[in-house]
Amino acid sequence: MKIKTLFILMVFFAFLSCSNPNKSKIAGILNITEPEDWILAVNPEGCKTCLDSFYSELQLLPKGSPGAIVLIAKNTKTLRLHPLIENSPIPLYLDEQKNLIKEELVQMTDQILLFREEGFTSFDILDYENALSEIR
Repeated sequence: MKIKTLFILMVFFAFLSCSNPNKSKIAGILNITEPEDWILAVNPEGCKTCLDSFYSELQLLPKGSPGAIVLIAKNTKTLRLHPLIENSPIPLYLDEQKNLIKEELVQMTDQILLFREEGFTSFDILDYENALSEIR
């Protein structure tokens, strides 16, 4: 009986300790205004052509879309000159200190993460169209 109770308590505490990162947690870590619906975190790794296409598609989002974009990248001159950063239709933030990676909410191998209130979905940069369809 004691073993069964101990097991149930261990499972209960395991569920409590496993937190599902959501947009509120991301907004809190980056000290940004929490968007209404989603935060799209992009770790600019992988196919450069795909990234450029993805950024071009993000520029076409309607103004007032209920989300925000976070680029996890060091402050580079080339990145700062990208049209998406200069003229983003929705709030765009740079995570130059890679706080999301330090807090282990984003892994170095993650490329695109879509955070919502209920959790997150991960996408590969080669599959950026699916990420776009989720936020449109």
